[in-house]
Amino acid sequence: MREAIGGTWIFQIVIAFILLFTAFMCLSINRSKAFNVKDKIIQSIQTHNGFEIGSMADDSGSDKSAINEIVEYLSESAYRTVGKCPDSSYTGYTRDGKPSDSNAAFCITKINSSQTIMNNSCGGGSNCINDELPVMAYYRVVVFYQLDLPIFNTLFKFQLAGDTKLILGGEL
Repeated sequence: MREAIGGTWIFQIVIAFILLFTAFMCLSINRSKAFNVKDKIIQSIQTHNGFEIGSMADDSGSDKSAINEIVEYLSESAYRTVGKCPDSSYTGYTRDGKPSDSNAAFCITKINSSQTIMNNSCGGGSNCINDELPVMAYYRVVVFYQLDLPIFNTLFKFQLAGDTKLILGGEL
């Protein structure tokens, strides 16, 4: 009887370690996919020298804008995670390139850094010269990944954010 109980405990410990290892592998694979998607989105925005927030993907595929390039990459990748954008300043997009804040595959916001630099250096006063600084902005991209175990389904959702380089020119 003692050997049967000892064997049961060892079996439960082995099952627990297998579940922990599986959870770690699922999390690391999903995070790796999210990093690749975030990097590709940032690369597309930087290549096209910006991103028109609120734009939609063109179905014809002839236009090689940033949103069309991102949608094309998402259709080829195994990235399927969706989430809710962090706040109202973000614009969320589905895998098809349509704006959706609640069921978004990725979220983007434009941060105008020349206005921030001017306010910090001038103290927000009106005696600053606005023409000295070029128009600069950067984009913050948020993608999602999750702990998704085969038996238990989605347990936790996480966000992964990244910023582009400063992009000169364009409208604020």
